[in-house]
Amino acid sequence: MITVFDISIRLAGRQVIHGVSFDAAPGTMTAIVGPNGSGKTTTLKAISGELPLVSGKVTINGHDLAALRPWELALKRGVLPQATVISFPFTVREIVRLGLSAGGTGSDSANDRIADDALEAVDLAGFAGRFYQELSGGEQQRVQLARVLCQISAPVSGGEPRYLLLDEPVSSLDIRHQLTIMQLARQFSQRGGGVIAVMHDLNLTAMFADQMVMMRAGRVRASGPPREVLNDETVEAVFGCRMQVNVTPMRDIPFVLPQSVTI
Repeated sequence: MITVFDISIRLAGRQVIHGVSFDAAPGTMTAIVGPNGSGKTTTLKAISGELPLVSGKVTINGHDLAALRPWELALKRGVLPQATVISFPFTVREIVRLGLSAGGTGSDSANDRIADDALEAVDLAGFAGRFYQELSGGEQQRVQLARVLCQISAPVSGGEPRYLLLDEPVSSLDIRHQLTIMQLARQFSQRGGGVIAVMHDLNLTAMFADQMVMMRAGRVRASGPPREVLNDETVEAVFGCRMQVNVTPMRDIPFVLPQSVTI
């Protein structure tokens, strides 16, 4: 389990995260949602070990995040950032194989197979020899996810669950590939791993997430299963606009219609 306990973070001398706490259990997908500037990405960076804490604590499978060495952390979690800039003309396969740095097989042909399998999983079979800079933004985003999947391809290793930390994983994708990536994340959790994803699309979140952590102004305003968190009052309080939350007739999944907005 990843446990986030009462963490606070300062950036440029200003406190931006205020006492955030939640648990992300293996076998589940946890989505962090909220308006722009609410602290979602900053919180995820703290969970990944990228940002220092002013106070509080993050543990991963009982290990204090601050005490783990970088290579130890790399074996426990993989991170998909919101954006990645590559300045050199690497091929797609070369980018994806970077994920094997934490433990490749030692055989180039075997490593290529691992990379090709990851590319196929994100619907980029046949792209291995292409240059990364030639791809669209959505294709580049899927290449980066393939790299992360190479890093922690097994959701459980040595009897311990591993974790995907995803920052807006579907932001540049068409609807087909949004569903592909969300299904990949769900399958990772169903196989015993854990997923924490920063999300903007409330309807996709409600479809796939087991738990929502709704943030505003650096604080958790609500958390729990989507059908408990997504209601008219909470959505209005967090996003600052009134929208009607409904449920699908077949599966009782909450959904928000922007046509009902009142600003």
